[in-house]
Amino acid sequence: ERMRQEQLEQRREELLEALSPEPEAGTKGVITIALRFKDGSRDQRRFVAAETTINDVFNWIDCVHKMEREKVTLTTMNGQKSFVYENEGGEGDEANVGDEVMTLEDSGLGRMTAFRVSDFVQESGEQAEDDDFESE
Repeated sequence: ERMRQEQLEQRREELLEALSPEPEAGTKGVITIALRFKDGSRDQRRFVAAETTINDVFNWIDCVHKMEREKVTLTTMNGQKSFVYENEGGEGDEANVGDEVMTLEDSGLGRMTAFRVSDFVQESGEQAEDDDFESE
């Protein structure tokens, strides 16, 4: 477990270094992603929509908020769209060749999008629902 934790910390340092600089407010083609966590805390950050993948958002959550990207689900506040981390390494050498991870622009998200961050739980092939999802 200690070794796994050290690997996570190393990965988070690398992800933080790889995170693109936050664009200025009002820059053309920028999308603001707002997050709401289960404990009620919030955060937000701007990204260049055409250059940023959904996985980049998961990487930001992982390195800044210390939540493993493979263990969270992002769901729009209205519940219409949901995203999980797509393993870019994939299985086999040709995984994701010509099938790149979707950019924020391609995902159809608005210029300001809020996500609920919840635990990704997979049991017998199905994702569990977040119990407090409709509580607001």
